[in-house]
Amino acid sequence: MMLEILKGGLHTTVQDMGRQGGQSLGIPPSGAQDGFALRIANLLVGNASGGPLVIGGDPGAAGLEITMAGLEVRARADLLVAITGADMAATCDGGPVPLWRAFILGAGRALAFGMAKSGARAYLAVHGGIDVPIYLASRATHTKGQFGGFEGRALRQGDYVPVGPAQGDIEALAGRHLRPELVPSYGGRRRVRVVRGPEAHLFSEDSEAAFYASAWKLNPKSDRTGMRFIGPELGFRPGRPRYLIEEAGEDPSNLVIDPGAPVGTIQVPSGVEPIVLGTDSPSVGGYARIGTVISTDMSAVGQLQPLQSANFMATSLEDAVAALKRQESLVSESSIAT
Repeated sequence: MMLEILKGGLHTTVQDMGRQGGQSLGIPPSGAQDGFALRIANLLVGNASGGPLVIGGDPGAAGLEITMAGLEVRARADLLVAITGADMAATCDGGPVPLWRAFILGAGRALAFGMAKSGARAYLAVHGGIDVPIYLASRATHTKGQFGGFEGRALRQGDYVPVGPAQGDIEALAGRHLRPELVPSYGGRRRVRVVRGPEAHLFSEDSEAAFYASAWKLNPKSDRTGMRFIGPELGFRPGRPRYLIEEAGEDPSNLVIDPGAPVGTIQVPSGVEPIVLGTDSPSVGGYARIGTVISTDMSAVGQLQPLQSANFMATSLEDAVAALKRQESLVSESSIAT
């Protein structure tokens, strides 16, 4: 079974929940920017949903991550599909199709995605999963490294993307949908919870307060490696020790030793434009880390449109764990209606 790519869109890649264990070797995890949306899409069509990136072990089935607009595909056989995440006013042969619901895409029929009305990334899951080769225990694409996914690159017109064999009765699965009260909203100013970072003490008290009090706009230059935010310049405490200047230079944001930067780390090079490291980010950064976005809220970051605003909110490690447990309870059959 195949999906024929009629238009590749702005940036469409094959993603699952990412590869584990490679960051110590400099290999990013990749995977969906909005893991919740992809996992629900897979659950709706009867695929393995996989585990959250921070726990790992099972990347789940691969689907398509569609950024902002433009993908158009044709089914080469009857397929059970589900679309979640951003609302891109998807249509099937010109007629509207539902979000957060499994439906049959008949052989020869075309599915098209317009410009995102809310959110930035939509996910297309297909029963059987996108069946590209596994690379380092995952099918996730890292385009800059040119590995994983479909030939290590974004999809383009003329590609034929393989779909895995059916594991059940697709007619019986059609109509499954996420309970309406659980469907995320991507409009308005987003609130993103943050655990205080290991170098937060290097920032002045006023600057750290401004970080949490300010509305930050997503820089249009952002990508899956790093999401940059436009807002006030943040200052550092005076009195940088001479040995640090000798080792790391005059810039107070530079670190002498970088102990690592997991996905969600917020770096602030020279105090300008905090960068939230995404799923394609390197495993080290070298700049002062004012905080770390909690794993569940990386979905909210991944769904921000260019120049959309967000507020960072301080939270505790205990609350971050509680949020993860709650999310895990939602990625289950109890959240699905028929």
